[in-house]
Amino acid sequence: MSLTWIRRWAIGLAALGAMGDGAPAQEISAALRDRVAQLVDRLESEDGDERDQAEEALVKLGARILPLLPEADEDSGDDLRERLSRIRASLEGGASEKNLGASLVTIVGEGIRLSEVLQELQRQSGNRISDLRELYGQDATNPALDLQLEEMPFLEALDRVAAQAGLTTAFFTGDETIGLLAGGAMGEEMAEEGGEAPTVYTGPFRVTLNQVASQHDLATGTRSANAQMVLVWEPRLRPMLLTLDVSDVEIVDDRGEAVEPTVTEESGTVVLRPENPAAEMNLNMTAPDRSAQKLGRLKVRATVTVPAANQVFRLDLAGADAKEERGPVSIAVGDVEVDGFVWKVDVGIEYEGGSEAFESYRQGLFNNRIWLQRPDGSRFEHNGGFNQLGASDNAMAFEYLFVDAPGEPSDYQLVYETPGAVATIPLEFEFTDVPLP
Repeated sequence: MSLTWIRRWAIGLAALGAMGDGAPAQEISAALRDRVAQLVDRLESEDGDERDQAEEALVKLGARILPLLPEADEDSGDDLRERLSRIRASLEGGASEKNLGASLVTIVGEGIRLSEVLQELQRQSGNRISDLRELYGQDATNPALDLQLEEMPFLEALDRVAAQAGLTTAFFTGDETIGLLAGGAMGEEMAEEGGEAPTVYTGPFRVTLNQVASQHDLATGTRSANAQMVLVWEPRLRPMLLTLDVSDVEIVDDRGEAVEPTVTEESGTVVLRPENPAAEMNLNMTAPDRSAQKLGRLKVRATVTVPAANQVFRLDLAGADAKEERGPVSIAVGDVEVDGFVWKVDVGIEYEGGSEAFESYRQGLFNNRIWLQRPDGSRFEHNGGFNQLGASDNAMAFEYLFVDAPGEPSDYQLVYETPGAVATIPLEFEFTDVPLP
């Protein structure tokens, strides 16, 4: 079976509103910084109850405040040191667990403004949404919506909101968000005039069948067909791999006759990247008999490998090599070279045991989040790309580049977020009664 995955040019823009707790790379508001600073000050209150309340309040703010927590220094008291350690451990532990199913959202009411709905969708799901209308010169209206969304999968809920608001979803944003444009601007989901492309919601995924085409190669006399689909996932998942076995594809026409997928490999594994929470898939098959009017059934069973838990490492850039181990993963900082305005930071990643699991985990290393962070919580994002330096059965090494970072390397810790474990989740979908060309 032939699978062709097509990536598109990015159209990214900053995301809206407050995001879910599990998005450490999100923008941090000044109000949140002030709130965290106030609570940290109260951790040193003379009143023990006030210290306890401040610790509890910091934990409730979620993993998004991790970059804002100060490091305990030599002058910090034992109580403050212990509290900061407990808070950090609690937040990192909570951030590591990932919901591998669909995010369920509930929004019920009349006359709810679109802006409020989008913020609530993000808060309940942890998925980021970008309003791209102003960027493309469109009128960014804020209509009032009447919604009855109860425990509904996020992607289905978003589609309903977009339809009622007259918007179109755009998934090839380049910044790990789902974009919104005025209705019809992208036109990706319209199969024909007056109709909508068949769409299936399955777990945290959405699959849309956009097109079925057939062709006759006059040079060889062969006929073939193709089904073009778009796979969309919740951005929070950051999937790594999609694996599809030809034996798990079933195609039958409306006469009950089997239609064989075109076999080029018995199975295929495709690397997925998080910048765009979508990918196009072309499924090639033999041409159905001319007497067939429809594909009675097109059924696919596949698996998607995702990070099941994240680990956050913090390593000093000053002095000797620094190394930290968490569960099956260890991270080490090697050479730090300052070459003009470019800092080159060597990082080694080891995964316990050279197993098949590491082959899946290995792909996720290219999706890792990395940044530099000062003691006051301010951060400098990784902005210069990277080079792969080497690989073995259970380890890989990279050189990460930071351009125009202010100060000196000793001013920072390297913060590295990477999967602590990987998991596979099923992707199963079926389309029925698909008209043939």
